[in-house]
Amino acid sequence: MKTITLAAIVLAVGLVTSAPAQTEEVAITVYNSDLALVKDVRTVRLEEGVQELKFKDVAERIDPTSVHFKVLDGPEAEVWEQNYRFDLASTSKILSKYLEREIDVITEDADLFSGTLVSFDGGGLVLDQGRGTGPIVSLNREKITHIRFPALPGGLISKPTLVWKIGARNGGDRVVEVTYMTSSINWHAEYVGVIDAGDESVDMSAWVSIDNRSGAEYKDAQLDLVAGDVHREQRAMEMMKAVGGRVDEAEYAPAPEFVEESLFEYHLYKLDTPATIANQEIKQLTFFPSTTVAVEKVFEFDGWRGGDVRVLLVFDNSKEAGLGLPLPAGKVRMYKKDSSGALQFIGEDRIDHTPRDEEVELYMGNAFDVVAERTVVDRRKITDAVHEESYKVSVRNHKDEGIVVRVVDHPSRFWTVKDASHKFEKVEANRIEFEIPVGADGEVVLTYTIVYERQRP
Repeated sequence: MKTITLAAIVLAVGLVTSAPAQTEEVAITVYNSDLALVKDVRTVRLEEGVQELKFKDVAERIDPTSVHFKVLDGPEAEVWEQNYRFDLASTSKILSKYLEREIDVITEDADLFSGTLVSFDGGGLVLDQGRGTGPIVSLNREKITHIRFPALPGGLISKPTLVWKIGARNGGDRVVEVTYMTSSINWHAEYVGVIDAGDESVDMSAWVSIDNRSGAEYKDAQLDLVAGDVHREQRAMEMMKAVGGRVDEAEYAPAPEFVEESLFEYHLYKLDTPATIANQEIKQLTFFPSTTVAVEKVFEFDGWRGGDVRVLLVFDNSKEAGLGLPLPAGKVRMYKKDSSGALQFIGEDRIDHTPRDEEVELYMGNAFDVVAERTVVDRRKITDAVHEESYKVSVRNHKDEGIVVRVVDHPSRFWTVKDASHKFEKVEANRIEFEIPVGADGEVVLTYTIVYERQRP
C-alpha cells in the first residue's frame, strides 16, 4: 500500500528538486590502503511527494555501490532510486551536446560568428550560418577565445553529484547521513629521530601524512585513521579505480592529538579536534610529540648479504624505553648533530605495523671503518650422508674505540656447530649469531665448523 500511495503522489504533484543540502557534520576514516570511509551529515528540506535530492561536493573517486542513505532526524522518507552522476561538463562535451544547435563563437580579432554547429574536433569548428543553406564557416580552435552557449545542456553537471529519487509523506526539514567509500586517499606515518652524541638515545617525534586525491574537500571533519591490513575484495577495488597559508591570530591552545583505541584487529587513531583536508593536498599532522627513546647501535656482518658491515639502531617499543605505542607502518629518518651543532642525515628505514613491547630494528647504512670477510677454508665428506664445512671470518676495526660485531650465518638442512672459537646463539632453525668484541684499531678472527647431515629416508 505504501508504494501505491507514493506512486499516486507522483501523478498528483510531479517530480520536483529539493532545496540544496546544508552540511552539518563531516567525518572521514582514512585507511592506509588507498581507501576512506566518508560520513556526511546534512540538513535537507523535502516537500510532500516524490522529488530529487542532490548531494554535490562528494568525492570523484567514490564507490557508488557503497553509498548508504539514512534519515537521522525528522519525518521518515523512502529512497526509490539512487544515482551517481559524474558526466562533468567540459568544452568538448558541451560542444557534442550542441551539434545541430546554434552557438556564438568569438575569435581573437573580436569577430563574432553565429550559426549551427555542424562538426568539431581538436583543430577547429564548422558553423552553418544559413540554417542549412550556407554559408559554411570553418574556424581554427587556436584563434577562438570564447564560445557562447545558451545554457548548460541537460545531463551535464559541474561537480560529481549523488542524486536520489525520494518519496516523502510529509514536507519539512530532515537531518540525513550519507556514508560512502572512496579511493585515492591514503595516509602513512613518518618518524624523525635525532640521535645523541653517544648513540645511546634518540629524540623521536612522528607525523602522519594524509594524501587526498579523491576529488573532494573535507572541511572541519572528524578525522580518524586506521592502521592495519584490511582485506578488500579485488573486483570492488578495480571498480573504484575505474570511476573516475596564512595563520590567523588566535588564543593559544594545545596542539591537536591523536587518541588511540583498538578496532577489531586493527588500531584506530582519532584526532581530538576537527581538521580540513583539501583536495589535491598532502596534510601533515603531529602523531606524537618529541620523546626520548633508548637505543642500541649494532654492527652486523652477514656473509650471505655480501661484504659490508651493516649499522643497525635497535630499540624496544615499550614504556620503559620511552615509547610503548602501537606504531603504524612508515618511514623513519635519523639525524645527528655534527661538531658545529648542525643536524646531518645519517640514514632511514621503513617499519611495519609494530605493536607495543616489540623490538624495532632500523638499518641505517654500512660502516665505513669496520671491515669483515667470510671464507670457506675447508670442505670434508665424512660419509655419504654427512659432510663438514669450516669457515673463517676476519673482522677488522679501524675505529679509535672498541666495538662488538654481530656475525650471522644461515646453516641449512640438519646441522650442528663444532670447534667454534667464540660463543654463539642458535636464534632459529637457519640462523646463528656470534658476538665478537673487537678492540680499537684491532682485528679478530672467528673460526667454526658446521656439520651437515642429509635427512635419512
